[in-house]
Amino acid sequence: MFKRIIRLTGGGFFLFILLFCFASGFSYEIEPLGKKPLPKEKSAFNLVFCPLNYPDKEAFQKDPRSLIVRFKETKPFDEFNASFAFWQVDLTGAEAAQVFKLTQDFPPLKVRNDFLAGISDKLKGVYKLVIIDAKGFVSCAELSEAGKDSLIIIGRKSYIDDNDFAKGFLHELGHSFGLRDECVNCRQRSSSGYPNCASSAEEAQKWWGDLVVEGGRVGYISGCCGNEGYIRPTIASLMNDFRRADDFGPVNERYLREALKK
Repeated sequence: MFKRIIRLTGGGFFLFILLFCFASGFSYEIEPLGKKPLPKEKSAFNLVFCPLNYPDKEAFQKDPRSLIVRFKETKPFDEFNASFAFWQVDLTGAEAAQVFKLTQDFPPLKVRNDFLAGISDKLKGVYKLVIIDAKGFVSCAELSEAGKDSLIIIGRKSYIDDNDFAKGFLHELGHSFGLRDECVNCRQRSSSGYPNCASSAEEAQKWWGDLVVEGGRVGYISGCCGNEGYIRPTIASLMNDFRRADDFGPVNERYLREALKK
């Protein structure tokens, strides 16, 4: 059995997920969502959507399509639409049962290692795998970077409507690009970190002081990553209470923009 440690975050949690492989072979299809990238085009980033506990392919497809629409409209991703390609993994219920193992722990899934390796071989580029669990209530994401493959788990049942679902997805996607939780009352404390949760006012000033202007949105707000002593840049953003925010905020947008340009 192959064991790999991955750092995950969901409402402040930093935990482990196990990736496992089997001796038996396994095959599956990865299909484009929307425009199929031409061979001469090189996409810097791939978003790969994978179903779990959906009754059929048609029932699944509407969810990633709605997330893609919102993604393309959200700053700063709207400036880099040509750099992204969108895919879906075509799994039947029986195949999904081979790929994923549900657990009673957090995070709620174990994922086959050869399944993830196959995606890498197919796409030949960085990907974020978004597993949408139609019956799940837990969402979490690997705290990663823009230039690295990472996992996102979306528990579809935890969202009250399509707008809530889209913003929850953007929150978890932010973690996969390296953004920290900006909540004060997170379920569990975690360490501060660049770019949006500073350990002190001095560190915050160094990271985003140039964006602080009188009457502006950016400041030095107490509390993030579950620690009242840490400093965040804005009162509201998708990385705080996503249900009360519509964007990532200036500091996070700048960070994402710079990461996507690399």
